[in-house]
Formats: sequence, C-alpha cells, structure tokens
Amino acid sequence: MIKIIRHAFALIREDKLFSAIYVAGTAVAIASAMVVALILHIRISNIYPEEHRDRTVYLKSYFKNDKGAFVGYSGYSPLAVEELFSHLKCAEVVSANMDNSYVYRFTACEELGKQEMPVTMKFTDANFYRLYDFQFVSGRPYTDEQLQHAEKCIVITDVLARRVFGTTEQVAGRQLLLNYLPYRVVGVVREVSPLLVNSSADVYLPYTVNDSRSHWQSRDVSYAGGLEVTVLLKEGCTYQMLKDELEPYRAKYLSMLRQATGRDYEFSIDAQMHWARTLNFEESYDMSTGDMLYNLQYPALLMLLLLLLPAINLSGLVSNQMEARIAEMGIRKAFGAKRRTLLSEVIHENLVLTLLGGIAGYALSWLFISAMCSNTMFLALFEREYDPINSVSLQLDMFFTPTLFLIAFVCCAVLNLMAALIPAWSSLRKPIVESLNQKR
Repeated sequence: MIKIIRHAFALIREDKLFSAIYVAGTAVAIASAMVVALILHIRISNIYPEEHRDRTVYLKSYFKNDKGAFVGYSGYSPLAVEELFSHLKCAEVVSANMDNSYVYRFTACEELGKQEMPVTMKFTDANFYRLYDFQFVSGRPYTDEQLQHAEKCIVITDVLARRVFGTTEQVAGRQLLLNYLPYRVVGVVREVSPLLVNSSADVYLPYTVNDSRSHWQSRDVSYAGGLEVTVLLKEGCTYQMLKDELEPYRAKYLSMLRQATGRDYEFSIDAQMHWARTLNFEESYDMSTGDMLYNLQYPALLMLLLLLLPAINLSGLVSNQMEARIAEMGIRKAFGAKRRTLLSEVIHENLVLTLLGGIAGYALSWLFISAMCSNTMFLALFEREYDPINSVSLQLDMFFTPTLFLIAFVCCAVLNLMAALIPAWSSLRKPIVESLNQKR
C-alpha cells in the first residue's frame, strides 16, 4: 500500500496538470454530494441539544365538529397534557411548549435606557430540559412549581448573556427586561444553532407567563389548545406502541365530549417521528426504520447523480492517462504482471487522487454551508426565516461526525470506481504486443 501511495504521488509530480484537474473535479463532485448529506445530517441526526431525535415523536391534534369544520387549535391544552399524555407508559419524557405562531416579538435589555435587542422566545414547560440535553453554563432550569405559579423566570443563552451583561458568570439571579417587563434569570445555557428549530431560542421561559390564556386553551374543546406536545420514547418502545396506548384515551375523550355537548366530534392524534416530519417525501405509516430508509432513497439518488455526472468527465481524463501509460502496462504484463494486479494498482492510485479531492470537497462543502447559512432559500430548508439582526451560528458537531466521514469516504470510493474502473479495464484488455507497439 505504501508503494502504491508513493507511486501515486510520483505520478502527481510527473503530470501536475492532470492531477490538479482530477483533484479539482473530484472536489466539486464530493462537495455537491456532501452538501446534501450535511443538510440531511443537520435535519435528522442527533445534534446538541436534540440528542435523542431517533426516539422523539411530535404530536398534533385535529378536531372536527358534526359539520366537518375544524374546531380549536392544532395543538393541545394543558388539560390534555395532564390527562392524555402525562401517564403514558411508553414515554420517558412528555414536554409541551407554545406554538411559535402564537409568540409575538420581544426585545431585551438590561435596564431602561440601555440598548434594546430583538430576541427569539420559546415558551416551554419544565420537562423541556429533560427532553433536550442542554448544557448549563451557570444556574439551573426553572421548575414545574415555577411553571404552575407562572413565575417570571427565564433561561438565556450564553451568547445573549455576553451581549447583555458582558459575561456568563454570576448571571443567575440578575434581572433582564423583556418588552420592558422584568424577568429573573435562573440559568444560562450553551447556545443552540437556529437551524435546530425545535430547541433553539435566545430566551426560554414558562408558557404560563403568557398573559393571553386563549392562546393555549380552546373554549369549545377542552383538549384543543396552542401547545405543541413532544414525546421522548423509552428505550425499546416503538412508535406503534405509542399509537396503541393513545387510542383508548382518544376514544374515551370523544365519548365524554359527546355526552357533554350532545354533538359528534372527530378527534385525531397526528403523531410523527422526527425523521418523518423532516423527510416528508412519501407518506409514512409505521414510522419504522425501513420506512425511513425508503424516504432516504430520494436524497441518495440525488447524491448519486451529483457523483455520476463529474465521474463521466473524470473517466475521460483517466482514459487519456491510461493511453499515455499503455506501453508501461504492456512491459509489466510481458514480465508476468497479472491484469488483476495492474487493475488494482491503477484503481488504488486514482483512489489517492480521489481522497485528496474528497478532503478538499469536504472542506468546500463546509465553506458553502457556512457562507449560505444566512441565505433565505437555505434557511427555508430548516423552516427558518431570514433574520438581519441575529446571525445563524453553526455547531462543530454538525460537521464532524463518524457518519459524515463514512459518507464522504463512500462517495470518494464510488466516484473512484465510476471514473477509473472502465477506462483502466479497457486499456488492460489489449494484447501485450499491441500495448508494446502503441509507443516505441
């Protein structure tokens, strides 16, 4: 292997133009494929603080009256969270937070007269910090008791703490004005990238402090409200087990609603695994691993296409290089070298060039994502809107994971095979005499 690598670098020095074009072409191809892989990785993989996306289920509700009209909200009320979800045996954590569509704009400042800055808010319950693995720089999360008493306590990010207070130390206990109203900081967490829409915000606070109760409970149907419910399944429990456990509660509530109102309602619980809500190419029913892999076929085909088109051009380059080396191959075959050995060497030599291009392409994909992370169309892929005030931050674990390295290596190997195998095999099939007479 060391001999092959040395020979490959000798060929690079010998034909610098070919090597540069080959590495550049490979870099563009790998970068294109890796951009798709990186976007999927950010959307569906376990990333801080959403470390358990593979077991996370999002729940919405749909109520219709006897006339077929939608009633209430697409979320749940605190009553529904207590009676319908808090006793689930297959749930490790049940958390509720206010739908972002009910959250108005906020500004923050340390005290009156100081510069105000716009901030993003997330109204949550105390279980939100069990659902997501936040890293607390200082302080602690607010408790369920503080949620019940609607205490004006907040958790802020370390970035906001530095912007407002100039430090992240001894921030817990200090006061922050939100829309000119005082709130007490109880904890500071490491910032979450805005690309993670389910867990990112500048300020987290109990949903009960919102002064408009109509935003989170319907007057017509007591279970309908403005709260989004998220369930973290226990290890070993499945999506179908959750659906089966919820069904008796759903039927019981419909019966109670019919007795109380004398009207027939339709009530459906829409449950989606995290990957299913993200990869909505095909309707998912059982939310199984096979179902997920079936949905991944579309981005996989796109990645293959992005590799195939450059591979055709690179194949032409390799074919020209093999024509230049055909006499060398003929001499080696005349001295007893087997075709399989020569083919293996050619593929490994091109693999070295492909890996060099792959490293450059991987770096190029990071640069592309970093440069585009504030672009409106790019943010739309993550259900985000452009914010001219707050820049989009990227986390290291979005780029450096064993899975991504494996994907990059597989892309390199596939591209190398597509580009080098056919022209190398075609050249090596020529008879020894023809190869020797190719160049005298």
